[in-house]
Amino acid sequence: MTLLRVPSRGPAEPPGRNFEACIVTASMSSRSESKQAAREARLAAEQEAQGKARRQRIWAIVGGSVLLAAVVVVVLIVISAGGSKTDTGATGDVAIFDGIPQKGIALGDPKAPVTVVEFADPQCPFCKAYTSDDMPGLVEKYVQPGDARMELNLLSFIGADSVTGAQAAYAASAQDRMWQFMDVFYARQEQENSGYVTSSFLDGVAEAAGVDADQMNADMSSQDVADQISAAQSAASDAGVQSTPSFLVGPTGGDLKPVDQADLSDAIDQQLSASK
Repeated sequence: MTLLRVPSRGPAEPPGRNFEACIVTASMSSRSESKQAAREARLAAEQEAQGKARRQRIWAIVGGSVLLAAVVVVVLIVISAGGSKTDTGATGDVAIFDGIPQKGIALGDPKAPVTVVEFADPQCPFCKAYTSDDMPGLVEKYVQPGDARMELNLLSFIGADSVTGAQAAYAASAQDRMWQFMDVFYARQEQENSGYVTSSFLDGVAEAAGVDADQMNADMSSQDVADQISAAQSAASDAGVQSTPSFLVGPTGGDLKPVDQADLSDAIDQQLSASK
């Protein structure tokens, strides 16, 4: 009889050990998935917050730009309508021209070393502001002492009232009172193209400026006045003038260069230094 040896299988594995390992593995996998989900949720929230902040910045910029544009429009409307309320008895500051030589469109000593040329429109509100705010100081500082002379070229691009006003001013220049006339005209300036530049209006301006109104009215339709208006337009075109007021400054009898209104005093000083 032959005996068979049965291999030993070793001690039996405790029941339930494999099941516990599965539970541990599943638990670790679950925690990893939870952390991944939390991380993804956090990233999504951060991206959403960043997007919201970016949209808010864009709307703030757009809103600020719209607001700024609206303010600019309102300011321009107010400025443009600035002449609608006027003092019909205003006389400007004509006294500043007392004692200063005047010939046609020119103000000041013809031998002054510096020339300042102005291009203006009778209805231009910015020209009115320059005449009342800046010009008196320039006249007092440079023209009265004989250091500079000025020339006034009137354009009429705004409308019919500009044409009539320019005709009257050039007619006044025949009496060597153009600068006084325009000073009073700007002081009484009204709403653009409202038809305010009537014969009565012009007669009142002429009286306040010391201009013979009857002679002015007779000269307004003269060929000389028409030629001066045409000459002013040609000079503006040659100088590249695109707005009013515009200025040229340079040595008298020499080349004149465009200068911003804010830089007029500095430009005149530079020319005076160069002339010495």
